[in-house]
Amino acid sequence: MDTTITDSTESSQSGHFPILVFLALFLPIAVIVLLAAYYYASQRTDDRIKEILESDSARLNLISGFLGAELLGSLKHLRSLSTETITRRALDTESPADLQSLETSFLILARRNPQYLQVRWINESGIEMSRVTGDKGKQYAVAAEDLQDKRDRYYFKEANELLPGELYISRVDLNEERGKIEKPIKPVLRVATPVEDSAKKHRGIIVINIDMKHLFNLVRLPGETQLEADFLLVNQQGVVLNGEIENFQTVVAGEQDVEFILPDPKVRERVLASNTGSLELADGLWSWKKLSPFAAFKRLSRVFPEHQVSFDQMISDDFSLKLVAHRPPSSLTGVRSENLFLISLGVIIVLSVYCLSLIFYLNGRARVRQAEVGAAHALARASGMARMKELEERFHRLVDASSIGQLVVDSDGRIEISNLAAERILGHERGELEGSLVDALLPVSLQEKHVDYRKQFMQAPEARMMGIGRELEAIRKDGSPIPVEVGLTPYMDHDRQLILVSLIDLSHRDRVARIS
Repeated sequence: MDTTITDSTESSQSGHFPILVFLALFLPIAVIVLLAAYYYASQRTDDRIKEILESDSARLNLISGFLGAELLGSLKHLRSLSTETITRRALDTESPADLQSLETSFLILARRNPQYLQVRWINESGIEMSRVTGDKGKQYAVAAEDLQDKRDRYYFKEANELLPGELYISRVDLNEERGKIEKPIKPVLRVATPVEDSAKKHRGIIVINIDMKHLFNLVRLPGETQLEADFLLVNQQGVVLNGEIENFQTVVAGEQDVEFILPDPKVRERVLASNTGSLELADGLWSWKKLSPFAAFKRLSRVFPEHQVSFDQMISDDFSLKLVAHRPPSSLTGVRSENLFLISLGVIIVLSVYCLSLIFYLNGRARVRQAEVGAAHALARASGMARMKELEERFHRLVDASSIGQLVVDSDGRIEISNLAAERILGHERGELEGSLVDALLPVSLQEKHVDYRKQFMQAPEARMMGIGRELEAIRKDGSPIPVEVGLTPYMDHDRQLILVSLIDLSHRDRVARIS
């Protein structure tokens, strides 16, 4: 057995490809190449994503400028209305004729600017004195009996407390009529300024309601039909304010905010926590920037001084919007696929060249080693075979020298080995028993039952003596019965279940009994 193991080990070392050596040399290099490729791929992907983010940032800056320019125009209109002679006369007299002239001025402004949903004068008590409303492209003056009390509205309270000349910009919310949200839903932004009559008496505020849906359309540039990114306008509560207004279903009565929240909590938290940033998640790439109309106003005023607005008098505590760009995962698939293909191709080429070189080298060494040890290996095998043959012959001589008959039977009941004593007891020539069924050595009347006994025994084989307390007979070659004592010893040989059957001839005991 030791010789066989030694021979097998030497064979694996000298006659076969050295797998362990190959793995020891190949795997470290493969790991290094893969790590380098991963780092390079990550750098390329990061650079490409950085380019995308820079592009989105430029787009967000452009949108911010558009909104700022639109809002700047509205503030100029508001300042102009508050200082016009027609306005001052209506504030002084509140006569029907002067109020009608003010409505005419409001109508002219609204018709020139369809995005203006309402232009109003609300007096110091919060009562609408004059209002022009735009509805489905038509502008009209509201009848006196339809004017409303706005004293409880937040924008009136805040704007009414300002000093003359100061400008107020509200938060974006939903337009409300007589305490109820107007349908269809209209997101609006209100700009307002306090006004006073000729006697410098405070007379309330002038308010312009700007249709934010109109401004939100600036997110899509003229002529664009498809965008790689979705551009969203989000207020300070994380509510998305642009898109199809018809999709806005639920509103909160108190805050007037549309329940169309940014879907991912991580995105909402990051967008609300910082003015600018980016974030990549499973649902795509997000980037955002705070809309700052003041910054846009200042930039525009530097370029166009004639459009200067008094920034030091501007109040904008409620205004806060974030411009959010969202690119779906599919927009980044091409970037990653391209990088993956190129880098995978490079890795395959490098590792293939190294692998083939290593195989050729190790194969050459194996052949040299095989040639060196070939003769010694053959000599050792021949010596081992001779030794095994000698041991086998000694074992057979030892078995044959036993006076007890011995049979080796397989799990099917077929005799594989028999010694001389067994053949002599059963009257057979040398080797005649080998290959025959052990059941045939029993009387015919017991052979069928013995098959069942043998199968039951093979299910749970154990060493035991049989025949104690009762007579057992075996059938000799000539058909004559012979009393025997049988012993069974199960054992395993190369994962095969075998039974060593021991036979003791009891015929001499019967002869002695008859003589006695």
